[in-house]
Amino acid sequence: MGRGAPGFFRDRNDTFDVFLYAPREEKIGRRLVANDKNESDAALVEAVNCETSVSVKHYFGVDGPTRSTYDLMINIAIGEDNAISTILHAM
Repeated sequence: MGRGAPGFFRDRNDTFDVFLYAPREEKIGRRLVANDKNESDAALVEAVNCETSVSVKHYFGVDGPTRSTYDLMINIAIGEDNAISTILHAM
């Protein structure tokens, strides 16, 4: 659901919260390729991240991804198949 999911579901005990993150270079590269953009559009990635953080803070009162909020945090630089396998195994 995105960064706001732990705030949205905070009163439920039947959820498994996973935060996927990536090194800046990986994140920018993936988003640029996925949206058929070039390197000069990298600032847009930073702007979207900032806007998302502001929205999560506004609606849920949460600053950034707090480790204690999540059951699992995964660096997606390990690859999609490995990330999926890790999530399924952890559940």
